[in-house]
Parts: sequence; C-alpha cells; structure tokens
Amino acid sequence: MTTGPLRPINYMYYGDETRWFIGTVINAVPPVGFEGRVRVRIHGVHDPETSNVPEVDLPWAQVMISATEGGSSGIGRSPQLLAGAQVFGIFMDGRHSQVPLVMGVIHRDEFPSDLQKGVTFTSETSYNKQQSRLQNVIVERLRDDELESADITLRRLQGMKFFIDNGYSPLHSAAIVANLQTMSNFKLLTVDNDRVGIAGWLATGKRFKNLREFAILYEPPATTLSYSLQLQFVLYELRNDLLLANKLLLQSNEIEEATNIVSKYYTKSNKNAISIAKQAYHEVYQ
Repeated sequence: MTTGPLRPINYMYYGDETRWFIGTVINAVPPVGFEGRVRVRIHGVHDPETSNVPEVDLPWAQVMISATEGGSSGIGRSPQLLAGAQVFGIFMDGRHSQVPLVMGVIHRDEFPSDLQKGVTFTSETSYNKQQSRLQNVIVERLRDDELESADITLRRLQGMKFFIDNGYSPLHSAAIVANLQTMSNFKLLTVDNDRVGIAGWLATGKRFKNLREFAILYEPPATTLSYSLQLQFVLYELRNDLLLANKLLLQSNEIEEATNIVSKYYTKSNKNAISIAKQAYHEVYQ
C-alpha cells in the first residue's frame, strides 16, 4: 500500500526508510494532550539558532519506555527525561522526518556554566554576550548557596536557570522567580516575624514543616535550608501539590497572565511581580 501526501506514515511500515537522529531535549514539560512527550531540537534538521527555528516550531517527540510498563490507558511510569538531555531516536515516517520517536538517552558529562561557577555579570549586555542562551545543565550547587542574603540579581539569574533547566520556558520561569523575589528578596531564612524562606512560607504552617521534611529526604540530606534546596522544594510544590496551578501556568502565553497565575495560586501576592518578571525575562532571553 502506498501513502498519499496527507498520510506520511506508511500503513505497511517495516522500517525500510528508517532514519535515525541525535537531538537535544529542549522542553520536558508537555502541555495537556501531549503527556509523555518531549520537545526535541534534532541535530541536522533544526537550526541550533533559536532565532531561525524557535522552540514553538520544534516537534513533541514520543518516547519509548520499558516493556515492563503498561503501555496503554496511561498506566505505568512516564518518561523522566530532563531539558538538556541528549537523545537517540528514529523518524517513524522515514524520509518525511516529521514523526520522531526517542528510543534512549546518551549519557554525557558537562562543564559547569559561568553562572554555576559564580561569574558575576556586570550588566545585561555582558551577560548576554557570554551566554546568549542558558545552558541546559541541572543546578546542583550555587554560588553563595547557603548565605542568608546574597546579590538579588545573581539570585534571580540562578532561579531563572534552575526552572529553565527543569523544563519551564523562560516566560514561565520569570513568572515564578519574580513572585519569589516579591515575597522574600531571596532571603533564605527570616523574611519577617511570621514568614520564612524564598517563598515566604508561614513559619508555623504546614508548608514550612514540609520543607524541613523535604530537606531530610533530600539527596544527600540537607543540613541547611540552602537556596538550591528551597528552589527544589518550590519545584516539588508546583509539580505535586499545585497540579492545577502548574498546568494553568504552562498553558499561559503572556508574561502578565503567567505571573498572575503564580501570584494567585502560589505566593498569594502580586506586589510589583509583573515588572520584575519582565526584567527577569529580558535578562536571560533577549
């Protein structure tokens, strides 16, 4: 049986036209209806310059998982790929190269970025010149990680990088980080008499208690409530305790809308958050 122009996958597909690829995962947090997929920039197909091929034009690739999983009706585990992962796969439609399937991940060790090494950027221009796009490296240790107060601009950049590395777009990352700044100016401990930490958790509340329990379960167990630990907990809350808010955030397309969603459902405060979000976005993305 042959295929027509509107049916790129051959019904009698046997792999005769198989094309393999290597790519980089750009976004590992798919929208509703694309669960289990990752957005991939495929080497040799998509220009590495985001100005030529923006993220919105990249395909959401299906991901092969172990045969020990259910494989239907959403039963079983989802792929655990992270933004920045280098993957191997095939195009299921052969030479048309429109339907990618990720079959596995290629291990790689990466050099730390300037941001991870604690390089201080004196201006927005110098930051963009040295690092035009944030590298997809998971942040494990940050400069001045355990200092109660540190440079707000550096903390904002570190926070942006953390959420982008974990699959959020620059727009959505800016919305989260801006709200954290309005709550605490990134102070790690006392914000005021009643609130503690970068999200201004109520000191006597359940969420701050959960943060302390999270620190004990952290790998390795944390002895202090460092900045990177608190960022991890914010991510944990968004992905576990605030699923609806997180889904609404990921569906938003405007920075004002995204910031207001985080304000409404997470920080419960919107004082100056939108202007800070715009500043955070432009610091790393333009």
